[in-house]
Amino acid sequence: MVMKGRKSDGKSQGSGGLYNSTGPSGGVFRRTFLQTIIVLIIVLVVLLAGSMIHIFLLFFAGIMLAVFLNFFGKQLTRLPWVPHWLAITIILIILTTLLGLSIVMVTPLVAEEMEALVSQIEKSILQITEWLEERDWGHFVLEQIPGLEDFENNGELWTRVADIFSITFGAFTSIGIFLLVGVFLAYSPGIYKSGFLHLFPPDLRNRAAEVISKIGTTLRWWLVGQLISMVVLALSTWIMLALLKVPKAPMLALITGLLTFIPYLGPIIALIPIILVAYVESPLLALYVFILYMFIQNVEANVLMPVIFHRTVHVPPALGVISQILFGSLMGFLGFILAIPLMAVVLQFVRMVYVEDVLGDKRTNNN
Repeated sequence: MVMKGRKSDGKSQGSGGLYNSTGPSGGVFRRTFLQTIIVLIIVLVVLLAGSMIHIFLLFFAGIMLAVFLNFFGKQLTRLPWVPHWLAITIILIILTTLLGLSIVMVTPLVAEEMEALVSQIEKSILQITEWLEERDWGHFVLEQIPGLEDFENNGELWTRVADIFSITFGAFTSIGIFLLVGVFLAYSPGIYKSGFLHLFPPDLRNRAAEVISKIGTTLRWWLVGQLISMVVLALSTWIMLALLKVPKAPMLALITGLLTFIPYLGPIIALIPIILVAYVESPLLALYVFILYMFIQNVEANVLMPVIFHRTVHVPPALGVISQILFGSLMGFLGFILAIPLMAVVLQFVRMVYVEDVLGDKRTNNN
Protein backbone atom coordinates (compact mmCIF):
# COMPACT_ATOMS: atom_id res chain seq x y z
CA MET A 1 0.00 0.00 0.00
CA VAL A 2 2.86 2.32 0.83
CA MET A 3 4.63 1.60 -2.48
CA LYS A 4 1.46 2.30 -4.43
CA GLY A 5 0.97 5.62 -2.62
CA ARG A 6 4.50 6.74 -3.46
CA LYS A 7 4.09 5.78 -7.08
CA SER A 8 0.82 7.72 -7.23
CA ASP A 9 2.55 10.84 -5.77
CA GLY A 10 5.28 10.60 -8.38
CA LYS A 11 2.75 10.46 -11.18
CA SER A 12 0.90 13.53 -9.86
CA GLN A 13 4.13 15.53 -9.73
CA GLY A 14 5.13 14.42 -13.20
CA SER A 15 1.76 15.22 -14.71
CA GLY A 16 1.63 18.62 -12.97
CA GLY A 17 5.14 19.54 -14.10
CA LEU A 18 7.87 21.32 -12.20
CA TYR A 19 5.77 24.49 -11.73
CA ASN A 20 3.10 22.61 -9.69
CA SER A 21 5.62 20.49 -7.80
CA THR A 22 5.38 20.71 -4.01
CA GLY A 23 9.08 20.04 -3.50
CA PRO A 24 11.88 22.59 -2.93
CA SER A 25 12.84 22.60 -6.62
CA GLY A 26 9.26 23.49 -7.55
CA GLY A 27 9.29 26.49 -5.22
CA VAL A 28 12.57 27.76 -6.64
CA PHE A 29 11.29 27.30 -10.19
CA ARG A 30 8.03 29.16 -9.46
CA ARG A 31 9.85 32.11 -7.88
CA THR A 32 12.35 32.29 -10.74
CA PHE A 33 9.58 32.02 -13.33
CA LEU A 34 7.49 34.79 -11.72
CA GLN A 35 10.50 37.08 -11.32
CA THR A 36 11.39 36.57 -14.97
CA ILE A 37 7.84 37.43 -16.03
CA ILE A 38 7.87 40.57 -13.88
CA VAL A 39 11.20 41.69 -15.34
CA LEU A 40 9.91 41.10 -18.90
CA ILE A 41 6.75 43.08 -18.13
CA ILE A 42 8.81 45.97 -16.73
CA VAL A 43 11.08 45.96 -19.78
CA LEU A 44 8.03 45.91 -22.07
CA VAL A 45 6.43 48.82 -20.20
CA VAL A 46 9.68 50.83 -20.41
CA LEU A 47 9.96 50.15 -24.15
CA LEU A 48 6.33 51.11 -24.70
CA ALA A 49 6.81 54.23 -22.56
CA GLY A 50 9.76 55.24 -24.73
CA SER A 51 7.68 54.79 -27.87
CA MET A 52 4.75 56.63 -26.30
CA ILE A 53 6.98 59.58 -25.41
CA HIS A 54 8.06 59.86 -29.05
CA ILE A 55 4.45 59.60 -30.24
CA PHE A 56 3.38 62.18 -27.65
CA LEU A 57 6.05 64.62 -28.88
CA LEU A 58 4.97 64.13 -32.49
CA PHE A 59 1.35 64.69 -31.48
CA PHE A 60 2.33 67.84 -29.56
CA ALA A 61 4.30 69.09 -32.58
CA GLY A 62 1.21 68.40 -34.71
CA ILE A 63 -0.89 70.47 -32.31
CA MET A 64 1.58 73.34 -32.67
CA LEU A 65 1.33 73.09 -36.46
CA ALA A 66 -2.48 73.15 -36.21
CA VAL A 67 -2.29 76.22 -33.94
CA PHE A 68 0.01 77.89 -36.48
CA LEU A 69 -2.31 77.13 -39.40
CA ASN A 70 -5.41 78.22 -37.50
CA PHE A 71 -3.78 81.50 -36.46
CA PHE A 72 -3.14 82.58 -40.04
CA GLY A 73 -6.34 80.95 -41.27
CA LYS A 74 -8.32 83.00 -38.78
CA GLN A 75 -6.98 86.17 -40.39
CA LEU A 76 -8.39 85.04 -43.74
CA THR A 77 -11.79 84.08 -42.31
CA ARG A 78 -12.36 87.73 -41.49
CA LEU A 79 -13.19 88.09 -45.16
CA PRO A 80 -16.92 87.33 -45.64
CA TRP A 81 -16.44 84.89 -48.50
CA VAL A 82 -13.71 82.71 -46.92
CA PRO A 83 -14.87 79.79 -44.72
CA HIS A 84 -12.51 78.04 -42.31
CA TRP A 85 -11.72 75.05 -44.53
CA LEU A 86 -10.88 77.30 -47.48
CA ALA A 87 -8.63 79.50 -45.33
CA ILE A 88 -6.64 76.48 -44.12
CA THR A 89 -6.39 75.19 -47.70
CA ILE A 90 -5.08 78.55 -48.92
CA ILE A 91 -2.47 78.65 -46.14
CA LEU A 92 -1.34 75.10 -46.95
CA ILE A 93 -1.07 75.91 -50.66
CA ILE A 94 0.99 79.01 -49.91
CA LEU A 95 3.30 77.13 -47.56
CA THR A 96 3.70 74.21 -49.98
CA THR A 97 4.46 76.59 -52.84
CA LEU A 98 7.04 78.50 -50.81
CA LEU A 99 8.65 75.26 -49.69
CA GLY A 100 8.77 73.95 -53.27
CA LEU A 101 10.30 77.17 -54.58
CA SER A 102 12.83 77.14 -51.77
CA ILE A 103 13.85 73.58 -52.61
CA VAL A 104 14.15 74.27 -56.33
CA MET A 105 15.76 77.70 -56.24
CA VAL A 106 17.50 78.04 -52.91
CA THR A 107 18.82 74.53 -52.26
CA PRO A 108 21.63 74.65 -54.90
CA LEU A 109 22.79 78.01 -53.59
CA VAL A 110 22.56 76.83 -50.00
CA ALA A 111 24.53 73.68 -50.82
CA GLU A 112 27.27 75.72 -52.49
CA GLU A 113 27.38 78.21 -49.63
CA MET A 114 27.36 75.42 -47.06
CA GLU A 115 30.31 73.71 -48.73
CA ALA A 116 32.27 76.95 -48.69
CA LEU A 117 31.23 77.57 -45.09
CA VAL A 118 32.40 74.12 -44.00
CA SER A 119 35.73 74.73 -45.73
CA GLN A 120 36.03 78.07 -43.94
CA ILE A 121 35.25 76.51 -40.55
CA GLU A 122 37.73 73.70 -41.21
CA LYS A 123 40.44 76.26 -41.87
CA SER A 124 39.54 78.08 -38.66
CA ILE A 125 39.66 74.87 -36.58
CA LEU A 126 43.07 74.00 -38.02
CA GLN A 127 44.40 77.46 -37.18
CA ILE A 128 43.11 77.17 -33.61
CA THR A 129 44.62 73.68 -33.33
CA GLU A 130 48.03 74.91 -34.52
CA TRP A 131 47.84 77.84 -32.10
CA LEU A 132 47.07 75.49 -29.19
CA GLU A 133 49.85 73.07 -30.16
CA GLU A 134 52.40 75.87 -29.78
CA ARG A 135 51.58 76.17 -26.07
CA ASP A 136 52.12 73.70 -23.28
CA TRP A 137 48.64 74.08 -21.82
CA GLY A 138 47.19 73.79 -25.32
CA HIS A 139 48.12 70.11 -25.50
CA PHE A 140 45.97 69.48 -22.42
CA VAL A 141 43.04 71.28 -24.08
CA LEU A 142 43.43 69.25 -27.27
CA GLU A 143 43.40 66.02 -25.30
CA GLN A 144 40.02 66.92 -23.81
CA ILE A 145 38.39 67.41 -27.25
CA PRO A 146 37.74 63.99 -28.90
CA GLY A 147 38.72 63.80 -32.55
CA LEU A 148 40.14 67.31 -32.79
CA GLU A 149 43.77 66.21 -33.04
CA ASP A 150 42.93 63.91 -35.96
CA PHE A 151 40.75 66.49 -37.66
CA GLU A 152 43.38 67.53 -40.21
CA ASN A 153 43.97 63.97 -41.34
CA ASN A 154 40.59 62.35 -41.72
CA GLY A 155 37.90 64.93 -41.15
CA GLU A 156 36.31 62.67 -38.52
CA LEU A 157 34.57 65.59 -36.84
CA TRP A 158 32.60 66.56 -39.93
CA THR A 159 31.77 62.92 -40.62
CA ARG A 160 30.12 62.76 -37.22
CA VAL A 161 28.30 66.03 -37.85
CA ALA A 162 27.05 64.73 -41.20
CA ASP A 163 25.82 61.53 -39.54
CA ILE A 164 23.91 63.50 -36.92
CA PHE A 165 22.19 65.65 -39.53
CA SER A 166 21.40 62.69 -41.78
CA ILE A 167 19.75 60.86 -38.87
CA THR A 168 17.89 63.95 -37.73
CA PHE A 169 16.47 64.95 -41.08
CA GLY A 170 16.00 61.39 -42.32
CA ALA A 171 13.01 60.66 -40.04
CA PHE A 172 10.42 60.86 -42.82
CA THR A 173 7.91 58.76 -40.92
CA SER A 174 7.94 61.13 -37.96
CA ILE A 175 7.56 64.12 -40.25
CA GLY A 176 4.61 62.44 -41.97
CA ILE A 177 2.86 61.79 -38.65
CA PHE A 178 3.53 65.36 -37.57
CA LEU A 179 2.05 66.77 -40.78
CA LEU A 180 -1.01 64.52 -40.76
CA VAL A 181 -1.86 65.32 -37.15
CA GLY A 182 -1.39 69.04 -37.71
CA VAL A 183 -3.45 69.20 -40.90
CA PHE A 184 -6.34 67.10 -39.56
CA LEU A 185 -6.51 69.13 -36.35
CA ALA A 186 -6.33 72.38 -38.30
CA TYR A 187 -9.28 71.48 -40.55
CA SER A 188 -11.60 70.32 -37.74
CA PRO A 189 -10.43 71.71 -34.40
CA GLY A 190 -13.95 71.87 -32.97
CA ILE A 191 -14.63 68.15 -33.40
CA TYR A 192 -11.50 67.07 -31.52
CA LYS A 193 -11.95 69.70 -28.82
CA SER A 194 -15.57 68.68 -28.25
CA GLY A 195 -14.65 65.00 -28.06
CA PHE A 196 -11.89 65.74 -25.56
CA LEU A 197 -14.21 67.83 -23.37
CA HIS A 198 -16.67 64.92 -23.13
CA LEU A 199 -14.03 63.09 -21.07
CA PHE A 200 -14.73 65.54 -18.22
CA PRO A 201 -17.82 65.66 -15.96
CA PRO A 202 -20.48 68.09 -17.26
CA ASP A 203 -19.92 70.58 -14.43
CA LEU A 204 -16.19 70.83 -15.27
CA ARG A 205 -16.43 71.13 -19.05
CA ASN A 206 -16.67 74.92 -19.14
CA ARG A 207 -13.53 75.28 -17.02
CA ALA A 208 -11.74 72.62 -19.08
CA ALA A 209 -12.67 74.50 -22.25
CA GLU A 210 -11.28 77.69 -20.71
CA VAL A 211 -8.00 75.96 -19.82
CA ILE A 212 -7.68 74.48 -23.32
CA SER A 213 -8.39 77.86 -24.90
CA LYS A 214 -5.77 79.56 -22.75
CA ILE A 215 -3.18 76.88 -23.55
CA GLY A 216 -3.97 77.33 -27.25
CA THR A 217 -3.41 81.07 -26.89
CA THR A 218 -0.10 80.39 -25.16
CA LEU A 219 1.09 78.16 -27.99
CA ARG A 220 -0.18 80.56 -30.65
CA TRP A 221 1.64 83.58 -29.30
CA TRP A 222 4.74 81.53 -28.53
CA LEU A 223 4.90 80.45 -32.17
CA VAL A 224 4.32 83.99 -33.44
CA GLY A 225 6.96 85.28 -31.06
CA GLN A 226 9.48 82.68 -32.19
CA LEU A 227 8.87 83.44 -35.86
CA ILE A 228 9.40 87.15 -35.22
CA SER A 229 12.50 86.38 -33.18
CA MET A 230 13.92 84.17 -35.95
CA VAL A 231 13.40 86.85 -38.61
CA VAL A 232 14.72 89.71 -36.47
CA LEU A 233 17.83 87.86 -35.32
CA ALA A 234 18.56 86.54 -38.82
CA LEU A 235 18.28 90.00 -40.41
CA SER A 236 20.24 91.77 -37.68
CA THR A 237 22.97 89.12 -37.82
CA TRP A 238 23.16 89.43 -41.61
CA ILE A 239 23.49 93.24 -41.40
CA MET A 240 26.12 93.01 -38.66
CA LEU A 241 28.24 90.42 -40.50
CA ALA A 242 27.91 92.30 -43.79
CA LEU A 243 29.05 95.57 -42.20
CA LEU A 244 32.01 93.80 -40.60
CA LYS A 245 32.75 92.06 -43.93
CA VAL A 246 32.61 88.56 -42.47
CA PRO A 247 32.56 85.90 -45.23
CA LYS A 248 29.44 83.84 -45.87
CA ALA A 249 27.22 86.33 -44.02
CA PRO A 250 23.91 85.21 -45.68
CA MET A 251 24.47 81.54 -44.83
CA LEU A 252 25.52 82.31 -41.28
CA ALA A 253 22.47 84.54 -40.83
CA LEU A 254 20.19 81.78 -42.19
CA ILE A 255 21.67 79.25 -39.76
CA THR A 256 21.20 81.74 -36.92
CA GLY A 257 17.56 82.31 -37.83
CA LEU A 258 16.77 78.60 -38.01
CA LEU A 259 18.51 77.79 -34.73
CA THR A 260 16.71 80.65 -32.99
CA PHE A 261 13.59 78.47 -33.06
CA ILE A 262 15.30 76.72 -30.12
CA PRO A 263 15.18 79.45 -27.44
CA TYR A 264 18.18 80.33 -25.26
CA LEU A 265 20.56 77.60 -26.46
CA GLY A 266 19.83 77.93 -30.19
CA PRO A 267 21.38 81.40 -30.66
CA ILE A 268 24.41 80.32 -28.60
CA ILE A 269 24.92 77.29 -30.85
CA ALA A 270 24.59 79.55 -33.91
CA LEU A 271 27.38 81.76 -32.56
CA ILE A 272 29.98 78.97 -32.85
CA PRO A 273 30.29 78.88 -36.69
CA ILE A 274 30.11 82.69 -36.80
CA ILE A 275 33.09 83.02 -34.45
CA LEU A 276 35.04 80.34 -36.31
CA VAL A 277 34.57 82.02 -39.69
CA ALA A 278 35.44 85.45 -38.28
CA TYR A 279 38.54 84.04 -36.58
CA VAL A 280 39.98 82.99 -39.95
CA GLU A 281 39.95 86.63 -41.02
CA SER A 282 41.23 88.03 -37.73
CA PRO A 283 41.05 87.21 -34.01
CA LEU A 284 40.15 90.85 -33.39
CA LEU A 285 37.29 90.57 -35.88
CA ALA A 286 36.05 87.50 -34.02
CA LEU A 287 36.04 89.54 -30.80
CA TYR A 288 34.05 92.36 -32.43
CA VAL A 289 31.57 89.85 -33.83
CA PHE A 290 31.15 88.22 -30.43
CA ILE A 291 30.48 91.55 -28.67
CA LEU A 292 27.98 92.78 -31.26
CA TYR A 293 26.22 89.42 -31.54
CA MET A 294 25.73 89.21 -27.77
CA PHE A 295 24.42 92.79 -27.78
CA ILE A 296 21.89 92.00 -30.53
CA GLN A 297 20.86 88.76 -28.87
CA ASN A 298 20.34 90.43 -25.49
CA VAL A 299 18.27 93.23 -26.99
CA GLU A 300 16.13 90.64 -28.76
CA ALA A 301 15.74 88.51 -25.62
CA ASN A 302 15.21 91.29 -23.07
CA VAL A 303 13.38 93.96 -25.07
CA LEU A 304 11.59 92.41 -28.04
CA MET A 305 10.48 89.05 -26.67
CA PRO A 306 8.93 90.32 -23.39
CA VAL A 307 6.77 92.68 -25.46
CA ILE A 308 5.61 89.76 -27.62
CA PHE A 309 5.05 87.36 -24.74
CA HIS A 310 3.26 89.77 -22.39
CA ARG A 311 -0.05 88.00 -23.09
CA THR A 312 1.21 84.50 -22.30
CA VAL A 313 3.15 82.57 -19.71
CA HIS A 314 6.77 83.68 -19.84
CA VAL A 315 9.29 80.90 -19.21
CA PRO A 316 12.21 82.30 -17.16
CA PRO A 317 15.59 81.73 -18.86
CA ALA A 318 16.97 79.51 -16.07
CA LEU A 319 13.85 77.34 -16.08
CA GLY A 320 13.94 77.27 -19.88
CA VAL A 321 17.52 75.99 -20.00
CA ILE A 322 16.79 73.41 -17.29
CA SER A 323 13.73 72.19 -19.19
CA GLN A 324 15.77 71.87 -22.40
CA ILE A 325 18.41 69.80 -20.64
CA LEU A 326 15.79 67.69 -18.86
CA PHE A 327 13.51 67.04 -21.84
CA GLY A 328 16.50 66.61 -24.13
CA SER A 329 17.96 63.94 -21.85
CA LEU A 330 14.67 62.10 -21.39
CA MET A 331 13.09 62.54 -24.82
CA GLY A 332 15.98 63.07 -27.22
CA PHE A 333 16.48 65.72 -29.88
CA LEU A 334 12.76 66.35 -30.42
CA GLY A 335 12.26 66.85 -26.69
CA PHE A 336 15.11 69.38 -26.71
CA ILE A 337 13.46 71.38 -29.51
CA LEU A 338 9.97 71.33 -27.95
CA ALA A 339 11.12 71.84 -24.34
CA ILE A 340 10.15 75.52 -24.08
CA PRO A 341 6.57 75.24 -25.47
CA LEU A 342 6.07 72.12 -23.35
CA MET A 343 7.20 74.01 -20.26
CA ALA A 344 4.99 76.98 -21.19
CA VAL A 345 1.98 74.65 -21.40
CA VAL A 346 2.86 73.03 -18.06
CA LEU A 347 3.19 76.44 -16.38
CA GLN A 348 -0.13 77.61 -17.81
CA PHE A 349 -1.85 74.41 -16.69
CA VAL A 350 -0.38 74.63 -13.17
CA ARG A 351 -1.37 78.28 -12.87
CA MET A 352 -4.99 77.76 -13.89
CA VAL A 353 -5.73 74.31 -12.46
CA TYR A 354 -3.63 74.23 -9.29
CA VAL A 355 -3.00 77.85 -8.29
CA GLU A 356 -6.40 79.25 -9.26
CA ASP A 357 -8.76 76.29 -8.83
CA VAL A 358 -7.12 74.31 -6.01
CA LEU A 359 -5.46 77.09 -4.01
CA GLY A 360 -8.08 79.69 -4.92
CA ASP A 361 -5.51 82.36 -5.81
CA LYS A 362 -7.04 84.35 -8.67
CA ARG A 363 -4.48 87.16 -8.54
CA THR A 364 -2.33 85.40 -11.17
CA ASN A 365 -5.05 85.86 -13.77
CA ASN A 366 -3.81 89.22 -14.90
CA ASN A 367 -1.41 88.53 -17.73
